[in-house]
Parts: sequence; C-alpha cells; structure tokens
Amino acid sequence: MQSKAAMFLLGASLALGFALSSYMLSSAIIKFKKDEMIRVKGSASQMVKSDFGIWEGSIVVRSPELATAHDALAAAKPKLEAFVKAAGFEQSEFNFDRIIIREEYARDAKGNLLNRIENYVLTQGVNVSSAKVEQIEKLSRSFTELIKDGIYVNAQSPAFIVTKLDQYKMDLLAKATKNGYERAQVLAGSSGGNVGQLVSASQGVFQITRPASGELSDEGEYDKSTIEKEVKAVVTLEFSIK
Repeated sequence: MQSKAAMFLLGASLALGFALSSYMLSSAIIKFKKDEMIRVKGSASQMVKSDFGIWEGSIVVRSPELATAHDALAAAKPKLEAFVKAAGFEQSEFNFDRIIIREEYARDAKGNLLNRIENYVLTQGVNVSSAKVEQIEKLSRSFTELIKDGIYVNAQSPAFIVTKLDQYKMDLLAKATKNGYERAQVLAGSSGGNVGQLVSASQGVFQITRPASGELSDEGEYDKSTIEKEVKAVVTLEFSIK
C-alpha cells in the first residue's frame, strides 16, 4: 500500500514538473516572439510633369569640293534657324555647334578604300534647351520637314527632365513610410502581434519611369523619353513586435 502511494506521489511530482517546464518554455517562446522584429518595404508613387527639355538636330551636306560643301551648309543654316524659331523658340533657347568636317574616301570595285577623297561631309548641329517641353516634342517630330527644302537632317530623341524633383521627395518618403507601417500592421496582426517602435529605416533609390512602365533598377531608373513621368519611392523599415 505504501509502495503504491509512493508511486502515485512520484507520478504526480513528475506531472507537475512537466507542467511547470511546459509553462516556462511557453513563456519563453512568447517572450521571444515579443522581442522579434518585422522588416517590411513601403512604397509610394506620384505622377509628375517634366519642366525642362533638351533636343539636338543637325544638318548635313556632302560635296566633292570642300568650298561647295561649306557654301551649301551656309545656305541651309538660316533655314534651320527659321524653322526652330517658327516652332516657338527664342534665340536664347538654342545655339549652333561648331562645324564638323569628315572625309569620305573612294572605294574600288571590290570595296577597298582608295587614297582619294570622294566627298567632304559637313555637319552642324543645333541644340534646343527650354522649359517649353510640348514645343520641344513637336519640334523633334516635325524636324524632318526640312527635307522638303532639300536639306538632309539628323535628329536625336528629346530628353525631358524634372528639375524640381526634390520638392516631391519628402512627401513621397512620408507616404512610403506610412505604407510600410500599414503593411507591418497587417503582417503582425495576422499572427496576433502588434507593431511596436520603429527600429531602423533606410531609403531606397528613387525610380523615375514612364507612366505604368513598372521598370525598376537597383541603381534607380530615370527615364527621359516622356514628358509625363511616374516617380516612385521605396523605404525599408524594421519594427519591433509586441
């Protein structure tokens, strides 16, 4: 009888010990979870309009005689200048590059170069820089109309930039931080936790892309092909969980 009582007491003691151990382990796990942190990314975007544009076009003439080529270029330059002014630009908004001279050498029947100049090629470019972004885009599209006047032209694609980008950055960073906090609340709430203090924050690169393009880069995108752009800010946040 005493033996059975002793066995009962031993079993009860072991059960109590296991219960206490389980409680302590459970408490440790809860404490550990409370000390955990959650890392999230927050983002915000905004549509902006470029406030400055740059465009470059050039006229090209070709002649076996250098003097003839120079005269042809001199005759074409006023037409180019008039065309740019007619597009809505003042003299202060464009300038001409220096003349570039290139020699084209003749080739034999097999395509080998000969030591004889066949043509002189003269090129002179015009650079337009202005806040009139719509006019720059229109000029870049209509520039080839000079071909009707017998002028051979080349044109670069215009570049549109946002010079006042800094005025958008602070607002976007605030919105991105708020977005990150809201994401952290959703993730923490799904596991029964609450978002605590902000432990660390880091700013990612700004992405300036074509509207709805989705283009991203670790170094940051800056698309200059469109007047309208989308600016996106990304932040990485760490919050404590309580």
